[in-house]
Amino acid sequence: MVAISASAPMADDGPEPAAAGSPLKVLGIGLPLAYALAFFVAPLAFLIVLGFWLVEDFQVVPAFSLENYRDIAQHMFAKSSYALAIAQSLWVSLSTAVLAVVVCYPMVLAIVYLTPPSRHRLFLMLAVAPFWSSYVLRLFSWQILLAKKGIINSALAWAGLEHLQISLIYTQTATRIGLIHYLAPILIVVLYVTVASIDRDLIQAARDLGATRWQAFRRVILPMSRTGLLVSASFAAIVSFGDVLAGALLGGGAGTSILGSVPLFSNMIMTEYASSTNLPRTSALAMILVLVMVVMLAAGAALAERSKIDAG
Repeated sequence: MVAISASAPMADDGPEPAAAGSPLKVLGIGLPLAYALAFFVAPLAFLIVLGFWLVEDFQVVPAFSLENYRDIAQHMFAKSSYALAIAQSLWVSLSTAVLAVVVCYPMVLAIVYLTPPSRHRLFLMLAVAPFWSSYVLRLFSWQILLAKKGIINSALAWAGLEHLQISLIYTQTATRIGLIHYLAPILIVVLYVTVASIDRDLIQAARDLGATRWQAFRRVILPMSRTGLLVSASFAAIVSFGDVLAGALLGGGAGTSILGSVPLFSNMIMTEYASSTNLPRTSALAMILVLVMVVMLAAGAALAERSKIDAG
């Protein structure tokens, strides 16, 4: 037997892990961080600072002041009625989020459970196909469809169904249609990841124990997809609250609802800037919009986390 010397080299267990400060790791962390700082943190910081500046003699003066926020607070329930505009935007965004989830969820269920797995990628690709065209182009297309003498009403008149004609353009309904069309591809992908990850053995076990398809859906599929539904609804509500184009091109900037004919808050910000070009005051209004969106994000995250705990 040959003795192994204590000084013999150890066996090579493979390549050593990259050092903590390796160029590849620094690059992998640095690029996303630089991107976030340049295109998110820096513009947001500038927006916050600009909201405290003033306009004197038609020029922006970099002087710290609460004048913009005081003026907005004074007009929160009078004249401009910012509070009503925020409430109107919340009503449109929350109702749009619910409708978007109601539209997309059955589509995802059909993809996951009614089509063979080999076709899932094809249907997902078709679902995200609207992203291949411009958002503005899609909104103009909806203008042509929903106008008083648009394609839909013209087709109804040609079919002798004039009594069914309805003008949806420049209404909140048209705004919601445009937003749902924009949100649907994203929500379908998010919901697909949630529903496709549900263990089918649990569904089969429920069926073996005598549950009907509806009972298996209500007691297994729906509870286990609750987190994805809440995340999708939160995302849809936040995007809808801050969107300007759908409200301007399809809703006309305002719309009649249970709150009356009040413009959306995002459209009110754009209108006020176009009429006064007071950039610091517009920045202060935009910060209020961002704060509301942050509150919505926090509420959605809390609900999703609670749902995850309940499901676990």
